[in-house]
Amino acid sequence: MPFTGSNDFTTGRANPVTPAGAELASMRFTLAMATADLALNSIGQIGILPAGCIPVQLLVDGTDMDSGAAAMVLNVGILDAAGTALSTAAADGGAAWGSTTAVNTAFQQQILSQPMATVTRSDVDRKIGIKVATAPTVAVAGTLGVTLIYRSA
Repeated sequence: MPFTGSNDFTTGRANPVTPAGAELASMRFTLAMATADLALNSIGQIGILPAGCIPVQLLVDGTDMDSGAAAMVLNVGILDAAGTALSTAAADGGAAWGSTTAVNTAFQQQILSQPMATVTRSDVDRKIGIKVATAPTVAVAGTLGVTLIYRSA
């Protein structure tokens, strides 16, 4: 099921910074998460990897959205064209970029992975997606954040 919320980037009201040269750019995307958004296999867009860019580093953070035993695990990567799964296309890294570890407190986790390192340049913006791989024990509405560091390819 798709996420119920959106942000200015997912609706097209704002555009991410696009690097002009060899510098790194950084964008933070946040999304209000309703308890329904935290159900197993829920998936949605949280941000954008701009055209002509490749990811360098990714941080996933959030408020305490699991008030039970530590269970919630999130996968992150590029959404497929239908927006129903994380892309397995070679140009998007061939798999999800990574997963958080089970958490039941406010958190911030770094994602560095081989799939993220193999993303290739695209001439179109790509949607950054989050999938709930393991649902929280007791879901609590909160805020999810993704900070993407990227560069021109």
